[in-house]
Amino acid sequence: MKKTIYILLFFVSLATALKSQSLPDPDKIWISPAVYAMDEEVTWYFDMSSANIPDDFPLALWIWGPGSPAWQEQGEATPLVFCGDKIWSLTMTPTVFFNKTADELFNNGDGNYWFLLRSEDGSSLSGTLSIPKIDHVTAFEKTGKVFDYKPVDFQVGNSLSILFNANAVDGFMPISHSLHLHSGLNDWTDVQSFDAWDADARAKTEFKDLGNGIYKKDLVPETYYGVGNEYKMENLVFIVVKWDGIADWGGNTDTYKILAEEVEVIPPVFSIFPQKISENDILIITRDNNDRNQQLSYTITGGSKTITGTLTGDNPIRRQRAFISVSDEFKGMNISKISLLINDQHNSEIYKGDIPLVKVDNLK
Repeated sequence: MKKTIYILLFFVSLATALKSQSLPDPDKIWISPAVYAMDEEVTWYFDMSSANIPDDFPLALWIWGPGSPAWQEQGEATPLVFCGDKIWSLTMTPTVFFNKTADELFNNGDGNYWFLLRSEDGSSLSGTLSIPKIDHVTAFEKTGKVFDYKPVDFQVGNSLSILFNANAVDGFMPISHSLHLHSGLNDWTDVQSFDAWDADARAKTEFKDLGNGIYKKDLVPETYYGVGNEYKMENLVFIVVKWDGIADWGGNTDTYKILAEEVEVIPPVFSIFPQKISENDILIITRDNNDRNQQLSYTITGGSKTITGTLTGDNPIRRQRAFISVSDEFKGMNISKISLLINDQHNSEIYKGDIPLVKVDNLK
């Protein structure tokens, strides 16, 4: 009965205090990692740049949904840690912090954490604040997509979580050892490679296995790629690599790309000229709107002969081209088609298909 009275008195006093809010709400709240399990350590960050408080201000957290820690029931708030630049943080594991199971945390309340910030003595209070509690992993698994990421508005200095579904890539399962992120910013301008021979690179790039073929990689682009917080990040490109525990790549996906906010999407355009090709023609391969630093190469097979080469151009982002003399390479071989494969420098497939060779008399 006494406990009930204490709780009721708290909410009465809270409602009164909020009418005369004395501590500004945070300018921004973010979470690292952006995707986390309830039994995984997570850090909440609170940017109080607009608050007229000193760096040594004893800022604390008072939380009531989906529950409260045991010490709070005795009237003690949870102290926050000052990180510098008017940012405070709380690092905790939800199941431990609230002393509840993951299911209890998800099922208790309306889908949000409800809390406020206050001084440790309770003399200053912010408004009521909330953070959604979302089971991103289960939601992602149900979509069947190859990958997803959170937050959508990721920034160079904040946490980014990449989810990968190995089941959604043909022939990628099973995973005998581990998965790794081979990646870069701005079309491979700033790269963090997965090098099988380098133990540090293996540890830094490894995905966390969440079970059922679902993997997660958490990173902060600024520190992960060693760029400054003023870095203009346009995109993040990556390949997921299987490692078998020996000394080389055991397989990899195609290249995937995550665009930063407000970046215009200009799709690449691939073309072959002429539309009807004979053994007397010059085959022209063109690809427009390429990624920065992307280098394309071709492999052409006709009968028992295979030739290779690269696409070039004065402005390789705008256009890359290759000119192949079918007459010089394949004339007199009595073949009805040639097979074309275009890859980038990371061995990601850009195009694959057969090109029929028509008789000269049938070109009209």
